[in-house]
Amino acid sequence: MIDRIIIWIYDHRRRLFLFLCSPLLFITWQWLSDNYLSSLKIGEEQPVYDIPLKHKDDTLRVAVIGDSWAEYHTTLECDTIFCRVAKGLTSIPVKCFSTGHSGKMSKEIYNEMFANRTVEHEWERQYCSQPLIEQHPDYCVVMVGINDMRMCRSVDFYVGNYLLILRFLLHHDIRPVVMEMPDVDFRLAFDNRKFYEQWVFRLLSLWTKVDYNSAQVYRDAMRKILQQEGLKDKVLFIPESKWNPGGVDANPDIYLDDRFHLNMEGYHVLDTCMAKEIINDYKKRKRIIN
Repeated sequence: MIDRIIIWIYDHRRRLFLFLCSPLLFITWQWLSDNYLSSLKIGEEQPVYDIPLKHKDDTLRVAVIGDSWAEYHTTLECDTIFCRVAKGLTSIPVKCFSTGHSGKMSKEIYNEMFANRTVEHEWERQYCSQPLIEQHPDYCVVMVGINDMRMCRSVDFYVGNYLLILRFLLHHDIRPVVMEMPDVDFRLAFDNRKFYEQWVFRLLSLWTKVDYNSAQVYRDAMRKILQQEGLKDKVLFIPESKWNPGGVDANPDIYLDDRFHLNMEGYHVLDTCMAKEIINDYKKRKRIIN
């Protein structure tokens, strides 16, 4: 009897293998459908909406939008840090206001600039950047990208959606501040995933031709697209080396324990750099105009 069972198993080994693997394949496909395939394409460019004209006073207004890095900037009240540093560099009044949405990719951050059209749930409106854009800031700091890499999106997806954000800001004469993708510990985040998720992301990494443990390919793509699109002089680009040379391994003290987000000390370093770069850029442009 046992011999017959063994022979039957051997004869039907391929079918058995497929039968046993089918739940894993189903789970993988379901996860891909929910989290990846449905949002693989670059977002569609939305029709622009009107915003009020620029303020006639001399106040410098700076908005900060993006993912969790922008959201933490709000919750940790780092707008105050930015204003304090900026006011020490210029005699004009400075205002900073921020909003962010944790876990969102570049495509979603772009869509949230059009809250009246793209946001399905009322509770999500608190994360949308449209109210900030409608204040017509002089500068808009864009903190986007780490979730594109975390979800193994292609560099074309990243720069394509980032360009949509930049074009919309430039259309309204808002100077974009392009923050180069920061260095975070993607390896730690990857190791904390469930086993099947790790397996899926290894496959996705091969598919999209990106290394889930290195942001350099995204940084190179951003520099290249700014050059190709003639945007180098139309945006203020702040490389990570300006404020975080060496990245997370060289400066672990400015990160939270997850090594993925900044702590208060980190935001003080970041905002100090942003304030200096924006004020210097503002003064330079004022001299050119005058």
